[in-house]
Amino acid sequence: MPSRRRYLAAVGASALATVAGCSGVTGRPAPSEPPAPETPPLDEDRQIYGSDGNWSSFGCNAGNTRSVHGIHAGEAPVDGVREDWRVEVSGLQYRAPVVADGRVFLPSPDGLRVLDAADGSELWHVDGIRHAPVVRGETVYVADRSVPAVRAFAVDTGEPRWRVETDATPVGPSMYPGSPLVVGAGERVHALDPDTGDQVWSRRLFGRVLPHPPVWNGFAVAVATDAGQVSLLSLDDGVGIHRTNLPARPTCPPSADTDAVYVTCLDGTTYALGGKANGWSRAWKVQTGWTKGGLAVDSGLVFAGSIVDLHAIDSETGEVQWSHGVGDWDQTAPALGRDTLFVGGDRLWALDPTEGGGDAGPPIRFERSFHGRVGPGPVLDDGSVYVVAETGEETTHLLSLS
Repeated sequence: MPSRRRYLAAVGASALATVAGCSGVTGRPAPSEPPAPETPPLDEDRQIYGSDGNWSSFGCNAGNTRSVHGIHAGEAPVDGVREDWRVEVSGLQYRAPVVADGRVFLPSPDGLRVLDAADGSELWHVDGIRHAPVVRGETVYVADRSVPAVRAFAVDTGEPRWRVETDATPVGPSMYPGSPLVVGAGERVHALDPDTGDQVWSRRLFGRVLPHPPVWNGFAVAVATDAGQVSLLSLDDGVGIHRTNLPARPTCPPSADTDAVYVTCLDGTTYALGGKANGWSRAWKVQTGWTKGGLAVDSGLVFAGSIVDLHAIDSETGEVQWSHGVGDWDQTAPALGRDTLFVGGDRLWALDPTEGGGDAGPPIRFERSFHGRVGPGPVLDDGSVYVVAETGEETTHLLSLS
């Protein structure tokens, strides 16, 4: 299989394609052979993105990379999927689940539903939770808008462990292993001790704090606000490291790799903040359209945009390597595992993200249609794909596929 760099050199910078991708497009290359399924061991103390081997937070890990153990590992189904179970959800289900240790944590308009990953049966439920939680070990951390408060529960029983009330409505949390839980509430961002809920530090920013800030390189959190600012703060004490003003409000939580933080805004542009040669400036920007579901980052590529087209962008240069039509739907986001990119839209797509390219788009491993739109999700965990899909004229389900 050619390396990503050899592939980039062969393809070069391609224009943004506007034709919806399909397996019959002339010139579309065949997908490469995916690696064998595996679950490599992780040392949480040395994992730069804060992974714990599960899809245990909004973006899979603390960096919001939406990648399970990297593109070239994992146990994702790559030859097609079968349905294991489905659970009916509201047509207003706009949040994707978190999946960890045999449980599915689904934030919904009716609160947090915790399901058995084996069969979809409901284990417990708590009202007031609309953002994705963080699951770490035996504890699930949530932002409860009904109190309002940040709360911690036992993952197996839903028994409350602690509660910290906030002056404003809290939004979705983030956490790097061994570091404080980071939660925004109004114009303040709070860092809490995950064992007790005690405040470690708190800082006021300009604008309302947006949910699920990513952790950059394990020591700083990149907090976005609806005023269009992204502030890089020390995880230890909240001291400001960098701040960038953007021309528009971010539409989804940023994602971070070791070199930069990536964010898509309402102006339809994806920005890279940082880079080795740029300090903490706007290293590049690309017109991608925007998405509510999030960005994905892996193997030197940033995957952005879900209204009409998904784009693969070189993380160093900002050059678009390929584009793929997914349909007119902003409630999906890419997920990566086992050398395969999964994304929803007009159907569930499984793409080979680092082969082929050009105007024809990436190779297609498989596609799976439902009655209507696909998303929120997909997310990956333990060899299964979880996604919300319209299954009938008036029905929507969370589906477990493998």
